[in-house]
Amino acid sequence: MSLSRFSPNRSRLGITVAVLTALLLISCVEIFGFNLAHWQTLSNDSQTLQLADATQSRTGTDLILGSGLRYSRASGTLTITDATRAYLDISTDSSSVSSLTLHVSGQHIALSDSQNVNVRIDTLTNGSGRTTANGTDAAASWSVSGTHTINALVSDSLTMQLRPASAQSATTRIWIQEPAKTTLTISSITLNPRVPLNISPLRIGLMALVVVVILALMPWSRLWSMRLDTSRTALHWFTGITIMTMVAFGLVGAITSIAAYQSQEFHNPGGYTYDYNQYAYLADALLHGRPWLELKVPQSFAQLADPYDVAVRERLLSRGVTPIYWDYAFFDGHWYSYFGVIPAVLIYMPYQAITSLWVSNGLMLPTPAAMSILTALGMIFAVLLVIRILQRHFPHSSLATTVICVMAMLLATNFPYLTSSGMFYTIPFAASLALTFMGLWFWLSSRTSSSRLSYTHVVAGSACIAMNLGCRPTFILTALLAIPIFGPYALELIRTRRIRAFCTTLACGIIPAIAIFIPLLAYNYWRFGSITNFGNDYQITVTNMTQYKAPLSTIAPVIGYYLALPPNFTSAFPWVDYAPVPLNSWQYAEPTLGGIFFIAPILLMMVALPLLTSRLHARHILASAYSMLGLGILLLLFDAYKAGFSWRYMLDFSWLFSLVSVLCIAELLSHIPPHHQSNFSSTMTRDMGKSQGSEQATTQQTTAKQTITQWTITQWIILALLFITVIMSILGTLLLWERNDPTTSLALAQWFIA
Repeated sequence: MSLSRFSPNRSRLGITVAVLTALLLISCVEIFGFNLAHWQTLSNDSQTLQLADATQSRTGTDLILGSGLRYSRASGTLTITDATRAYLDISTDSSSVSSLTLHVSGQHIALSDSQNVNVRIDTLTNGSGRTTANGTDAAASWSVSGTHTINALVSDSLTMQLRPASAQSATTRIWIQEPAKTTLTISSITLNPRVPLNISPLRIGLMALVVVVILALMPWSRLWSMRLDTSRTALHWFTGITIMTMVAFGLVGAITSIAAYQSQEFHNPGGYTYDYNQYAYLADALLHGRPWLELKVPQSFAQLADPYDVAVRERLLSRGVTPIYWDYAFFDGHWYSYFGVIPAVLIYMPYQAITSLWVSNGLMLPTPAAMSILTALGMIFAVLLVIRILQRHFPHSSLATTVICVMAMLLATNFPYLTSSGMFYTIPFAASLALTFMGLWFWLSSRTSSSRLSYTHVVAGSACIAMNLGCRPTFILTALLAIPIFGPYALELIRTRRIRAFCTTLACGIIPAIAIFIPLLAYNYWRFGSITNFGNDYQITVTNMTQYKAPLSTIAPVIGYYLALPPNFTSAFPWVDYAPVPLNSWQYAEPTLGGIFFIAPILLMMVALPLLTSRLHARHILASAYSMLGLGILLLLFDAYKAGFSWRYMLDFSWLFSLVSVLCIAELLSHIPPHHQSNFSSTMTRDMGKSQGSEQATTQQTTAKQTITQWTITQWIILALLFITVIMSILGTLLLWERNDPTTSLALAQWFIA
């Protein structure tokens, strides 16, 4: 490996070639990749069938309505009268249909709870190929060619590719897979359409952004030569842009959710009522001076001797008793929220109080708005925490290392999941992550010098971490990290007999926590008559929580799933599906994208921790690293036993594993001095040239080459794991959008139809 490879001219030439190659690649992907359907259909002989001509012969092609559809010529709409026969048949005389386009109206759907219509395409693989409105040949055999979703908010047309039909038949059936009384407008159907060329600025912009990030982190990037220095303008720009982006995300998400507010309440006839406004109800209850929620309690349900008995509840539901709220706590004739009260106090109550100035009794804050605010706050302090750790323990880190560590922290902590879930279940996690990162940042910022401590920062950090008891209580164990953070300082105070300073530091850490704990425990007593009762056992859920004991036999498999459940890749957008979680006995488990090491492979850098023991010890952070690793394992065991398996439960320990990985990455990338690699190489070559001809010079040159080679290999491994983590985060986000934001998901899916 030649040391001259990093010369300035070669570096500039490499960057120029990389940029031009990237531009060419983006152009080819956009023109030929995303527009593959255009090039495939250039030679198509297209034909358009009008719905108004259904059941009539037109140039050798029949369009026949199934008996389960009724077409209105006056309004141009299709209405499903019988879901079992709601189909359109297209029968051609001379050629088969390879693709078709449904043209829909912007006001095409009349459904109470959906803006989507699902269709299935079948092709006739044998038989005569002729169909009637009442059926097909007895010899006919239908094969499913694909399922699709129409959404006029996304597009006024839907083009669908079909699997090839048999040579003997050219018959296509379009099933409208919706219940009776569904009304929609399909104005026409184009057979074998010519798909127009579509150049999307959004796609090009996203690809350019990806290329910029990749080029910025390549070994020849100047980010590797810029030192992490708070006085540098580059760092100010990086931090400022990152934080402002997250602030914009939080504000835009909150404003959009408030402007498009929809009450998240769903009732299934003969089933439970699902109401996801728990925090808003809790804020309203507290503002009115009561601990219980103002929700209706059916008399027959309130009179049950054991309302937690699942079989008894099911009998009431079958008799039409309603509402019985799912995942609410029921105690002493009232509904309660067993979720932590802090988010309601900090966000929901102020919003309702402020809006009550112009709206009677105020407005409820939508859950997605609260999620956007808390997630943005958590990401901001995650970035600040990583920068603080690097400044304090890795002062010679480069900006490239900083960017890698920040990306690893945000992605491996599972922030993409938080930004895409939008469910109230994740509110406690988002709040605890924000408070935890904020508290740790205050603690790490408290050391103004080797002998001085900012008591204000200690108090603020302790208060933030103590509030976890009122969010996600498992995060309260973060307080144990105070031991490795402040332990050396406290021991130094004791050694030098500065007892007053030691007591003051201890008081600043404990008193704020006590001040937070007292009202939270009193709140428990106000509700349930016990300061230690958080109400979890009173929840109305899939099992009787007052009697449930988690089976020990599920602990090992759940731990395995949390760590290494393989993703379920598919051939259709979004190319992944939820991976099943089989267990030998009942334990709460829901399908997820995969185990944490598959979702965020960058966490595999944790395995380097034992190899870096002496180096991290020299940086005075080894105790913190092993404390975070041990605490993460402890929480993993707790969730596997007590909570079960869920994507959101990974948030309990993923942030701890992420911090350990960040420490390992920072240490592994710290060998090269923080200046440009070309300068480093030139200096090494010049110094070694002074001693040419000696055995020592040869040894030095060999060692230098090995050092650069090893560092480069380590760098490429870290970058590869990081980029795979980015890809998995994108796939996970697309998977979540498919369920939580189907309109956006459908719009993106159309990018990949070819």
